[in-house]
This record gives sequence, C-alpha cells and structure tokens, in this order.
Amino acid sequence: MDRSNKDFFRQSEENILENEKLRRENRLLLDYKVEALELRTKIKDLENSINERIIKAVDEAVTKATAPLLAKISEQQKEILRLKAQINKSSANSSKPSSTDGFKKIPNNRELSNNKHGGQIGHMGTRLNIPQNLDELEMTGKAEHNVIYEGVSEGEPYVSDWEIDLKIIPVYTEYRRAIGTPQKISYGNNFNVLAVYLSVVGLIAVKRLSDFFRELTYGMATVSKATLAKFTHEAADKVNLSPQIQDLLNGEVIHVDETPIKTTVRPNNREELETSNHSTFNAYIRTYSNDRTTVLTANPRKTEESVIKDNILTQFHGIVSQDHEAKFYNFGDQHATCGTHLIRELKGIADLNLLEWANEARVFFMEMNQYKNEDIAKGLNACDPVLLSQFEHQYDELVDKGVNLLAEMNRKSFGYEELMRMTNRLAKHKDNYMLFMRVYTAPFTNNQAERDLRHCKTKQKISGCFRSWQGILDYCNLRSFLDTAKKRGENLMDSLRSLISPGVPAGQ
Repeated sequence: MDRSNKDFFRQSEENILENEKLRRENRLLLDYKVEALELRTKIKDLENSINERIIKAVDEAVTKATAPLLAKISEQQKEILRLKAQINKSSANSSKPSSTDGFKKIPNNRELSNNKHGGQIGHMGTRLNIPQNLDELEMTGKAEHNVIYEGVSEGEPYVSDWEIDLKIIPVYTEYRRAIGTPQKISYGNNFNVLAVYLSVVGLIAVKRLSDFFRELTYGMATVSKATLAKFTHEAADKVNLSPQIQDLLNGEVIHVDETPIKTTVRPNNREELETSNHSTFNAYIRTYSNDRTTVLTANPRKTEESVIKDNILTQFHGIVSQDHEAKFYNFGDQHATCGTHLIRELKGIADLNLLEWANEARVFFMEMNQYKNEDIAKGLNACDPVLLSQFEHQYDELVDKGVNLLAEMNRKSFGYEELMRMTNRLAKHKDNYMLFMRVYTAPFTNNQAERDLRHCKTKQKISGCFRSWQGILDYCNLRSFLDTAKKRGENLMDSLRSLISPGVPAGQ
C-alpha cells in the first residue's frame, strides 16, 4: 500500500474516532439537557410547594392571629345591634308608653288608607252658630241676649250681626236674716263648680288655680289651696259609682288598663300612709271602662290583690279587653288581647331585630282587622265561617313558620330571644288574639282604656305629682263621674252642678 493510501486510512480512522467522540459528547449533552430539564421541573415543583407551604403557613398564622379579633368584632356587632334595638325602642314599635319617648322624633306608624285628606263622609262639622233655643237658654240663665241697634230703630227691618262673648264677674249675694242668727260668708255654687272643673278637667294645679281666681276677680277673691282641695274633696265625696259599676258589669266587654302616677304619699302593706322624704312613690290608676262608662281606681301597687280589692273584674262575666297583662287573665270569661299592641311589637321585631317573619305576621293581623271593619260597615255581625277557618289555619302556619325559623337560629344570635317570646305568646294565646274575629263584639284594640287614662299623664306633666293619697282618690272619683257624663253626651258643668248642689237649677 502506498503512502497516500495509508494516510487516507489513518485520516479516516481518526475521523471515525472523532465522530464517535462527538457522538458520545452529543449523547452526554442530550443527557445533560434531559437532566437539566428534570432539574428545572423539580426546582419549579419545589418552588410551588414552598410557595404553597408559605401561603398556607401565613394563612394559618393570620387565621390564628385574627380569630380572637374576628370573634370580638362579631360579639361587638351583636352588641351594637342589641343596643341600637334597645335605644330605638319607642311607643311606635314596642309596648313602651309614649311618656318614655322623651325628645325622640317618633314617625307616624299608622298605615295609609285610601281615604282623602280632611273630614270624611258622615263627619259632623262644627262652626260658629247661634243656638235655635236662645230664648229658652236666656230664660234658664244659661245665656244672656243683648240687642244693640245700629242705624235702625226698633220695629224697622234689619239684618243681624252676632258676637259671642263671656261675662265673668264676682256676684255678691246678701242674705238678710233676723238679728241673732250667726253670720257666715261662703263661696257660691258656680264658684265651687268652676273650681272643681278647672282642677279636675282642666288639670290646673291648685297654686295656679288660686292665682287665676285672684286675677279674674281683681283680687276680690283669693282662694287658698286648702279651700280648693276642700271643694274637690266635698264634690268627690258625693260621687256614687255603684250605678256605673253596675253598668260595666251588665255590659259584654270591659276595657281594663293601668298607668303609673307619682305621689309623695301612699299606703304601705299595712294600709298605713307613708310619706316619701326625698323622692316620690309610684302608685297606679286603673280604668275599667266601655263606650258609655268609666270607673277609675287608685292602688299603691299593680298586683292581682289590688284587682280583687277593686271588686269589679271579680264580678264580671264577659269579655275582658286588655294589653296582655298576666294578672287580668285570671278574671272574666274571655279575653280580647290588644291587637294594636301586638302589631306595634311585631313592627319592632321586624325593624329592630331584622326578622321579616314579624312583618308578615303584622300584615296578617292588619288584614284580618280590615276585613272585620268592612264586615261591620256592611252591617254584618259575624265572620264568614269558611273565611274564619282560613284565618285560623293561616295563624297556625305563621306560628309554625316562626318556630321553624327559631330552630334554624343560634340561641345566641341577634333576635333569637325576641322571636322565641313572640312565637310562644302567639302559640299560647291564640284564643285571645283570634277572639276579635270569632266574636265581632270583642274589640281588636284596647285603645278605649288607654284614652280613658291619658289625662293622668297630662295632669302629671302639667301639675306635677300628687301630694296626698286622698287627693288621688278624689281625682279618680271625680274623673270617673265626669268622663262617664262626657261619654253620655251630658254637659260637664251641669253634671258637676247637680252633684255639688242637687236641686239647684243650671246657671244658678
């Protein structure tokens, strides 16, 4: 083999070896690339795993650190809601009396009707008129008729302008008797009647009333506070409430309610009068009433024993209309628990405790009452039996719905206690809350009793507290007499006049 061939073969072998070396290096590079890719994948996985662990660890740490704070915030939110509900309670959404509203601006919670504004059809309007029986009133001393001619002579045709005025002047009447009889001076019947009227009906305090008479008489009659109290006591002592009590007992419905009053003197448990040194006591005026009669009683405490002592409900066999006061359920045959109070409390639960169930129940009772009023306007005296059965069934469904909602709530959740009390009350007192639909003579509301007690709060605001227990008893007797007279369309001044001086003609 020549030299050139040897060189060629040697070169070829070297190339083969070089190629083999390059292939091995390529395989190594491929292996490195695969290994690098695997390493990058593992690094990525490790990064993701580390990030997940970090995030999880941070979340756990944050959760652990904030859990007490969130729990505290949740409790504070509940407490805020509870306090807001408590602060926002008023006479419009709870059973609290209006006297506790203070300076709160209470929205009108009456439901809108379809009636137009102003006087309704059938309402008797009033205007300034001359009475048809003016001559008769003049003859009986109840009025005075003066005629003044302006530009015309007596007997000529005329038109009349009228002016109505009052003339209040002291009248001194001298009774001349035989010498030797004892002399006396006293206040007349009209003076006495006016003093009692202004004190008991006008609710004027005795000090201001004494000032009033002094100003009215130009200082000629200065009546002492003791004399004014004597006028009231003597008039009250002549009141006989037996006929009024009998009228209540003969009726189908008695409205009953009570209100606290302030007094510096009241009987203790031994029936001995005790006097407050630095503050006032609470006593209670209770009303028993219907649309014709009012009887007020005074008691030092609002107990069942005081109701028994009044001895009115103990003799009554009929429907007792009341505001869900436990002790009153022990008297009478049936009970019409006030629906107006119920609606007010349901409104409070809906607005303050944010429970829509209460609003649904509220609408249900209002719809029933509206249906009853429409029936009465049509002259019907009983609910359609089929519809009444539907109302009864809907009542039960509402109670069940409330109970189910209660079961879903946590016992410590906001509104739980209020809902529990309301559902328990509706379940236990269904007969009392549905009586107004079952028996149309049973009233939906006990507002009659509240109206009959409203003057007690007015007196307390204007004239302050009572200063004697006898003063409270006298006030109750006279208001019972006068409120009954007003309900029966009688003139209060004439009623007082006949009470204080029986047989004396009106106006004398």
